[in-house]
Amino acid sequence: MKMQGFVIAMFVLLAGGAEAEDYRSGFGFGISVPDVWLVLTQGEVAKNADLFLDDSETEFDSVPQKMRKVVYERVRSGELEIFYRREGISGFFVDNVNIMLQPAELPTSAEELQGACLILPGEFSRVFGRPIALDRCELREFVNRPALYLQFDGAIPGTTTLQYQLQRTVGETVVLTATAATANLPRMMGEFEEMVASIRLQ
Repeated sequence: MKMQGFVIAMFVLLAGGAEAEDYRSGFGFGISVPDVWLVLTQGEVAKNADLFLDDSETEFDSVPQKMRKVVYERVRSGELEIFYRREGISGFFVDNVNIMLQPAELPTSAEELQGACLILPGEFSRVFGRPIALDRCELREFVNRPALYLQFDGAIPGTTTLQYQLQRTVGETVVLTATAATANLPRMMGEFEEMVASIRLQ
């Protein structure tokens, strides 16, 4: 299977529980997000650009200024959407979820899945520059569609990444990637599963 179908999360940025609010993604689907999360879609970035890029003290302080600029450009161009967790921040790192579209076909057989799962740790390790363990690699079903689920070491030591790749159409997947401080993983797993389960692709 082509490796382009696998997204390696390179951005570390903000997730929660409580009441959820419905959002319409710029990628053309609906999703419910707990209100403790800040949603940054293309439209939200446009409305809050000054605040997001401001050097003074704001709710984005925990995100390095250089990283803010990179994320701002990618969200503004419509390549990426990001959810930031506004509560329970652990030191230097902010738990986050990002969404993007990827041209890909998911594995359709046990053999294809096994091959992909064998290749991925080496690919992650090469990109992240350190040994990366792949804890979960399996096919699931979400919103009545096939989904590839991955769980692996995050790009930053002490973090863990969860990822769903949902087959949206032939040749295209919606990729949702959550990265959390490992200590926050139980909370992130619950919130992330709720978000993914709420997706309305039609």
